[in-house]
Amino acid sequence: MNKTSNMMFMIMIMMSVIIAISSNSWFTIWMGMEINMMAFMPIIIEKNNLTTKESSLMYFLVQTMASMLLIMSVIITKAKMTNLNMNNMLMMTALMMKSGVSPFHFWLPKTMEGLSWMNCLIMMTWQKIIPLLMMSHMIKMSNFLMMTTTLSVMIGSIGGLNQTSLRKLMAYSSISNNGWMLAAMLISEMLWITYFIMYSILMMIMTMTMDKYKIYHLNQLMNMNENNFKKLILMMNMLSISGLPPMMGFLMKWMVLQASLNLKEMMMMMLLIMITLITIYYYLRIMYSAMVMTNTESKWKIKNTLKNNKMMLINIISMMGLMLVSMIIMM
Repeated sequence: MNKTSNMMFMIMIMMSVIIAISSNSWFTIWMGMEINMMAFMPIIIEKNNLTTKESSLMYFLVQTMASMLLIMSVIITKAKMTNLNMNNMLMMTALMMKSGVSPFHFWLPKTMEGLSWMNCLIMMTWQKIIPLLMMSHMIKMSNFLMMTTTLSVMIGSIGGLNQTSLRKLMAYSSISNNGWMLAAMLISEMLWITYFIMYSILMMIMTMTMDKYKIYHLNQLMNMNENNFKKLILMMNMLSISGLPPMMGFLMKWMVLQASLNLKEMMMMMLLIMITLITIYYYLRIMYSAMVMTNTESKWKIKNTLKNNKMMLINIISMMGLMLVSMIIMM
């Protein structure tokens, strides 16, 4: 696909999100979602790559099913066929399917496995804006919501344990963060939007780095043609995504934790923290393997220092979490 058509579809994706979030009608929101999906499909598909075709087909089927469920629940609501709680649950299910919240997450790792890093970034950030924003407007504390929140963090943590593909690892990390965002939604709209912005920045740094080095699997990460200091900075970004203090990834989880504890939601927060420790464990395991077990440098070096240094500076941003906060407090 040429650059002109790619640009056109990107503009359509942006416009569809603006249409959906500025609408006051469920039908217009649904229409915005459909435009968004149909504009994203041609961007995913690459000419000589079969895996992208498989991913696009899976993405299309899941999104279509979720759209059908959403429009059906809207029609039922208008016709007043069932009670309000049942309709609310149907709509939430459709939106959870669209954003990849567990237990409706099965399509996300398989779809992301076949995409390029830049398309993964769009799917993990921009494509989630409409469903998450719609969920935040209609979210209510219930057993169903507590189950999906806890299950998302649990699946996101346990699912990433045996992964060798970095794109699948990022997909499971995305599922885990969906759970945290649902917990943030219960507190305030400002909180989950702040969480989402921080999460998007971390994902952008990660995908840009991996795309630059053309790394898709763990063995490639371990055999990177870089010195140990640069490797360490790249790995620190991974630890930031996992939520290890004192980095930016921990800062967003800390905000949710503090606000939830103020509302006396002790049990749920304790569960989420304990499960998130598994995520930190497998990111630490990756870091240990990359730094200690494969401590060899190639005899040949590609001289691209300026670009590499820029990438290092971008990665340092993800470490500025609590350090930045403490500096502001001191000032």
